[in-house]
Amino acid sequence: MAPIPLSQNYALSIEPYEKLRLRLIIYKNGEEYVCRKESLHNLKQFLSADEGRTFKGRLQLLKHGDDIAVEVKGELVARYTNPV
Repeated sequence: MAPIPLSQNYALSIEPYEKLRLRLIIYKNGEEYVCRKESLHNLKQFLSADEGRTFKGRLQLLKHGDDIAVEVKGELVARYTNPV
């Protein structure tokens, strides 16, 4: 998958990893910065919840309603709001 721009310096890519797992990769200035290997099941649960935080460590996703924020090493690098 081609990287999705998050902000001026950051991009996100999602790749298959083993059976029923995904690897979420954050790039900073085109270089791999952090990654997280997670099950598809856990990601679906996170997306279907109204509120929550997923992952522990350097890469975290936060959800409040339809808003999703991407936090890398304690820094908010992107926030998405569903326009619906």
